[in-house]
Amino acid sequence: MRLTDQQAEAVHWQDNLLLTACPGSGKTRTLTAKAVMEIEYLRDTPKKVLCITYTNSAAQEIEKRAGQQLAAGDEQRLYVSTIHSFCLNEILRPYGWLQPDFLGGLRVITRDNPDFEIIATYAAEQVNYFNISQADFEAFESLSVDANGRLVGLGAANEAVSRAAPYFWKRCASLGYVDFGQIIYNAYKILRDHPKIALSLTARFPWILVDEFQDTTELQIEILKLLYATGRSKFFIVGDICQSIYGFTGARPELVAPFGMYIGAKTNLSLSWNFRSSARIVSHAERLFPRLPAMTAKGPNQNCTVDPIFIGNVTSFVAITEHFLPKIEEMNIPLGDATILAKDWGSLISLARQLRDFGTPVVGPGARPYRRSRLFAGLAEQLCGAVTDPQPDSMYQLERTLFHAIQNITAHARFDVFSHAGRVVIIRLLRVAKTFADKFGALSWLDHMSKATGDILTESELLTNEQAGLFYASVQEMKADMHRQRIDINNLSIEDLGLFASPSKALRLSTIHYSKGREYGAVALIGLRQGSFPHFRATTPDAVAAEKRQFYVGVTRAERLLMYVAERDNWGNPPSPFLGPQGVGVI
Repeated sequence: MRLTDQQAEAVHWQDNLLLTACPGSGKTRTLTAKAVMEIEYLRDTPKKVLCITYTNSAAQEIEKRAGQQLAAGDEQRLYVSTIHSFCLNEILRPYGWLQPDFLGGLRVITRDNPDFEIIATYAAEQVNYFNISQADFEAFESLSVDANGRLVGLGAANEAVSRAAPYFWKRCASLGYVDFGQIIYNAYKILRDHPKIALSLTARFPWILVDEFQDTTELQIEILKLLYATGRSKFFIVGDICQSIYGFTGARPELVAPFGMYIGAKTNLSLSWNFRSSARIVSHAERLFPRLPAMTAKGPNQNCTVDPIFIGNVTSFVAITEHFLPKIEEMNIPLGDATILAKDWGSLISLARQLRDFGTPVVGPGARPYRRSRLFAGLAEQLCGAVTDPQPDSMYQLERTLFHAIQNITAHARFDVFSHAGRVVIIRLLRVAKTFADKFGALSWLDHMSKATGDILTESELLTNEQAGLFYASVQEMKADMHRQRIDINNLSIEDLGLFASPSKALRLSTIHYSKGREYGAVALIGLRQGSFPHFRATTPDAVAAEKRQFYVGVTRAERLLMYVAERDNWGNPPSPFLGPQGVGVI
């Protein structure tokens, strides 16, 4: 694996390290190289390198890259996981019985689960709060506590949700669920009260690698401190304070430097070369947050001569259709390599529907003609994608989707989906999906394929007959969703369904938070108005700084084309100050 001198110096450092990495600096390559190098010393031992990532997609990317570098069998020496998955599978599931107040809920409740809003609504009603909003649901989703069990982040700032939180957790537990916040809190209490468990864990992991450390919460840091205290593990930590954007979940970027001091880490190494963006885009990022050493464009896009573009006083739809789409066509940027970023999902949903009606293929909020949480939706999309536009990772994605679908139905993890027998099941599903795709339109395909999927999984003893019938029922719910959205279902195609599994041919719409860790040839940032970005409730310097970091993350996703859109609104707000002299300076 070829490394720059900066990356190589970090990888070969043999003690605790707190590494600062600018956007596009190859931090994933650096983390992977560190893991691969240390695994060289762990062959013929039961030990592993633990790599903690912020998202599942980041974990998958590191696993994929490491797999290309490791010798046969070495993949068993690497354990890549999010902090929540690590705490759930390595601490809570095996040792949860040690917590007398933990009821044993092992299914993780997420926003996509239909039970989530039911539980949140029930909890709100217990405190006489009946007009629950989307912002309230987001606060329930972000519930997090500190080491003393006190609410922090978005949930703490929402008075009604903070009062309802105990009822939310109790209801989750009674139904066999646990949310992300309680996973971390219960894992922390187990390690705190039973030090031998931390000793046992670190005996297996001589190296603990942590990605996106700037978005680590106080409680997560306390867990890492308990692991460090055993003296058995070294830490390789990568982060960037300028990209800390998860304060609403309790992230505490101000705790990064103290933790580095706590573990005696080397802190003066930095990855300052940006291999993603053009020099002109990098210069805008540097105006927002100057670095020392300065971030420098070094990649294949560094000499791109297109300046970032400002579009104002039009609707976002007009900005995209009359300016952004023509520009990416002029620059020969594929539609699938372009994205529209906004602060929140709400502003993207109506735009997605407008673009879909305009004839532009889109993926993202509002693009699906049915609810993403429908049981058969994910399998349908992956099967259609594999049939119409097979990709190298199609089989891998199908395995994961099938695993989660079965887990949602049975509440049990069937890891045999990833075995040879599981691969045979998926091949059978693909053959039937292809046969039906040649015979039917999308609606008939959904009906026939949902029944066939249930039959195949029943024959394979992965589901019972009753459980298998849930797939067909789910398709009827998907159809009802499409009718409510007035979708032209007669012209819905197999390719339309597969688009969400293979989005390389569609324009992506995303929040800035969701885009973290990703990169695109072209980026359009919308909603850049005073009062929205920064939000009018951001009245303190810290709050404005947090919004500026979010804007910075959006800017640094772009490789060649960056467009700022300050659409007009009903209040006549001027463009965001982040676009002015104290920001990127385009107005």
